[in-house]
Amino acid sequence: PSYFCTAGTGYDGPTGWGTPNGTAAFTAGTTTGNTVTVTSPGNRSTATGSSVSLQIAATDSAGAALTYSATGLPTGLSINASTGLVSGTASTAGSYAVTVTAKDGTGASGSASFTWTVSTSGGGTCTPAQLLADPGFESGSTSWTASSGVITTDTGEAAHGGSYKAWLDGYGSTHTDTLSQSVTVPAGCKATLTFYLHIDTAETSTSTAYDKLTVTAGSTTLATYSNLNKATGYAQKTFDLSSFAGSTVTLKFSGAEDSSQQTSFVVDDTALTTG
Repeated sequence: PSYFCTAGTGYDGPTGWGTPNGTAAFTAGTTTGNTVTVTSPGNRSTATGSSVSLQIAATDSAGAALTYSATGLPTGLSINASTGLVSGTASTAGSYAVTVTAKDGTGASGSASFTWTVSTSGGGTCTPAQLLADPGFESGSTSWTASSGVITTDTGEAAHGGSYKAWLDGYGSTHTDTLSQSVTVPAGCKATLTFYLHIDTAETSTSTAYDKLTVTAGSTTLATYSNLNKATGYAQKTFDLSSFAGSTVTLKFSGAEDSSQQTSFVVDDTALTTG
């Protein structure tokens, strides 16, 4: 009948005229998900009865907060879900296949796997020794990697023993100094790091840490000191590094100073002893 409309050429549904463009409607706004990367700490070796402190390092591409978990940890060890710190006392000898996982709030996750060997302590396999080369810096910078001028006999700061010491910062301006040495800790050994530290500063604040010294073993932060820890003399610091047995680890001191008021971090008479 004449009152029915008829579609002209190019105006009917099959040709797409006037129908939704599905591709244009649903491809806009596509995003890429977060990426979580977990750094493997490498294979570990620990003696039974040894305390463990191993920081798992992980990053999120969007900077999101991470939640940590682990499977296969040696008996006596656990991981902090918020910080990723593995701690405890290894109690049972054996070889453990460990997987650590970090996950963000979007569901993105990453993991790393490694072997953790726990040996029986007191088995006579570990020869007591001091592992650091030139622990008192008396040979200069031949065994340590250090920023220019760090290992010095400058009398502006006294050594704990001998003539040399490692003097980080003290410039009263924005400055960073580092001091490091890599060392291999034998498998099955208990290992203890000690060093003497003296801090003096021109900073007057009793609440704000303007200048900082960070002490690390590999990716694990052992301690952070600042101008708030100033003292009149040296104090010995002690850390258990038994969790690094069976691996090579870089010990590092890193001092960062802000734009004014000097802080000097002076390190001397270091030692990494096994037994």
